[in-house]
Amino acid sequence: MKRALNLFILFAFSISLHAQQPLIKFYQNDGSTKQYNLADIDNLSFIHSNLSYQMLVYYKNNIPKNAYDIREIDSIRFENNYKMIISFSYKIIVHYIALIDSIIFIWNTCEEIQIGNQVWMCKNLNVSHYRNGDSIPEVRDSTEWANLTTGAWCYYNNNDSLGAIYGKLYNWYAVNDPRGLAPEGWHMPTKDEWNKLEIYLGGDNIAGGKLKEVGTSHWESPNIDATNESGFSAIPGGWLNRYYWFEYLGIRSFYWSSSEENAILAMSIRLTLNNASFLKVGIYKITGFSVRCIKDK
Repeated sequence: MKRALNLFILFAFSISLHAQQPLIKFYQNDGSTKQYNLADIDNLSFIHSNLSYQMLVYYKNNIPKNAYDIREIDSIRFENNYKMIISFSYKIIVHYIALIDSIIFIWNTCEEIQIGNQVWMCKNLNVSHYRNGDSIPEVRDSTEWANLTTGAWCYYNNNDSLGAIYGKLYNWYAVNDPRGLAPEGWHMPTKDEWNKLEIYLGGDNIAGGKLKEVGTSHWESPNIDATNESGFSAIPGGWLNRYYWFEYLGIRSFYWSSSEENAILAMSIRLTLNNASFLKVGIYKITGFSVRCIKDK
């Protein structure tokens, strides 16, 4: 009798298709492993899958892999040990099992991720106090924001509910404040540290794709070349520009560096849905951007 497996987000698992009899292996938090024959599985469904983020399907012969956001998948069904049928609310995708090398599921429950010899936060910063406990003011007035030379934050469109998803938008003065925006044990990444990340991920033409969260739960379509191979899980929190216009939610990710370009500009990073680019650009310090911290060594 075939099984229908409901997957709670408590473990990672992979489907190994190397052997004559394909297997599904579950790697649980306590270190134990459960194993099922693929032929015995009727379908997989996801419970609380909003906590997960990607499924990577690797093909044989170095054919480019496919990446899916698990939150968009209704179910996965195996047909006669021959096809894997992925059902979405808006489409169905078929993979032929004989062509697949392996399938890996990765859960987005991390607080930090190691990329090369750097350790980054997995989520955008969402703090309202400096490290020493001093409050960082929330500023909602456009004239006040435009004239700031000290640290401040806001939520996109001044919508508090977006903060739980995208974190806060900070001006560069908060990033550079000597009281410390980053929590204890962390710091704001420098231009050189962003450069090191870019180089490790293959350069400015492809690094952005390896940083972007897959799918369109947060990114608008088409979110081109997003694989999130790094685990960085960049989401498009948009920006507050120097004219106090909120723009690009769902379209672009903007992150500050701690490196100053000149009296009015600081270095930042931009990722976009249209390609896999990793763009470094000087931006006005009064701009509101997302922040990712890097761990002290």
